Amino acid sequence: MSLARRFHRLKKDNEIERDVRSELEAEQGRTHHLVRVAVDRGVVYLTGSTDSYARKWAIERSVARVVGVRDVRDHLEVCPSLDRYREDRHIQTAARRALEWDARVPDGVSVEVTDGVLRLHGPVDRFSQRDAAEEAVRNMIGVRDVLNEIRVSRDPSLTPADDLAVDVEEAVRRRFAVDTGCIAIGVDNGVVTLSGAVPLFALLEDIERAVRSIPGVTRINNELLVA
Repeated sequence: MSLARRFHRLKKDNEIERDVRSELEAEQGRTHHLVRVAVDRGVVYLTGSTDSYARKWAIERSVARVVGVRDVRDHLEVCPSLDRYREDRHIQTAARRALEWDARVPDGVSVEVTDGVLRLHGPVDRFSQRDAAEEAVRNMIGVRDVLNEIRVSRDPSLTPADDLAVDVEEAVRRRFAVDTGCIAIGVDNGVVTLSGAVPLFALLEDIERAVRSIPGVTRINNELLVA
């Protein structure tokens, strides 16, 4: 039995809550006191506020790393302080420049900002380019949320479905040493569906990120569970 599976089975909600608070203390310092944590059957609920979308994003990832966490429900509200407030037009101008200056982001990606909520639009060829656009604007001052509506266009000449499924399986095995026999992989016109079970919640997003890096993938239905 792996160490991850053993700890996941033995940890109770109060132990998970304790470890989550310790992780936030280590990663976020004193600001974690603005975040309220509740745990119910391994599902962590986050409420309260943060001063930026970047911190909200980082808090969720910190919680996801804790062994025993089965899911994270992030209800944190982003409330920028007065000295970090920016008008929508200023955020939009800065976001456009950030996208233009990021070598990973292709031409054609556009951005709109309303009440601090930043929306990304446009077509790209690869999922990694979609992720790069979001990374380019995620840490900007004044942003309250990021909605990534960029679409990935599939080139019919790219990898056939059977080969794409093999590429996904090999990527998961190569990067995470996860038993791919516990993961079902379905491919339909570039859409990859992942189902089955993994031992840690953090693996859900890590596996999805690995799949997004594979050419030919246009969308991912992540139905993996923590078991």
